[in-house]
Amino acid sequence: MSDESGSGRDKTGRFVKKTAEQVHNLHTPGTDGIHPLARILFGWTHHKGIANMIFWVLAVLSVVIIAADLMVPRHDHMNFANATGFYGIYGFICFSFAVIMGWPLGRLLRRDENYYGDAGGPPQGIDPEAPLPSEDGPTYPAEGDA
Repeated sequence: MSDESGSGRDKTGRFVKKTAEQVHNLHTPGTDGIHPLARILFGWTHHKGIANMIFWVLAVLSVVIIAADLMVPRHDHMNFANATGFYGIYGFICFSFAVIMGWPLGRLLRRDENYYGDAGGPPQGIDPEAPLPSEDGPTYPAEGDA
């Protein structure tokens, strides 16, 4: 944006401060089409081996939580809830149920591709030869001529 001679002018001859140039560069996607802010926030996900690192961090965290579950005394009203890992297993079963129920719910709610009619032609039930309403009067009858 600015020239390298240090005059502080851009290609059009306007004076541009370095801060404005840096802000402009932060908001302008590069040649690869990735926004610079996305590169700052999520660039670490492109490093090799990051998936293995995330897996092992979550595995260690799970072991720590299970170990803490063994040490924490429980005083639940129902005896089966005192079992080690009950809430983890219960949560997994509920989450799996919600995911599996998405399939029949999707079949129930999903519509065909041409549910709204053909995209290229006039809507069904509308006569294309019908005259258009006149635009002489007010939009709403109670509106009056104010």
